[in-house]
Amino acid sequence: MRRTIALTIALMSTVTALTVVSPAAHADNTKCPRNRFCLFEHVNFGGKRAVFGWTDRNLVNNEWPRSTRTVNNRASSMINNMGVPVILKDIDHSCRGRDYTARRESEDRSFSNNSFNDKASCLIVVR
Repeated sequence: MRRTIALTIALMSTVTALTVVSPAAHADNTKCPRNRFCLFEHVNFGGKRAVFGWTDRNLVNNEWPRSTRTVNNRASSMINNMGVPVILKDIDHSCRGRDYTARRESEDRSFSNNSFNDKASCLIVVR
């Protein structure tokens, strides 16, 4: 009887160990690197992409890749693959204008549906 109980406990322990659920995988959108915030020149993540990992209070200082055009006031969509919110503001480096908040691990295919198309001038990573 003791042997049966011991075998049953051992079997249950093995089954329990095998059924432990691992944490869900990080659900990044592949168009933006993990732990980064990306602005896109066009809607639906189209056109050129600017990648950020920290606050940038003056997007005038950033140019789209292989371009001489600044990111400032020229973004139409975003992907936030950071684990924290990111706030966009629409007035250069003062970061005091109207704002748009990108929730952590979120995306927006078009800023035009919330009146923020071509408005981002300042980017604040909330840590």
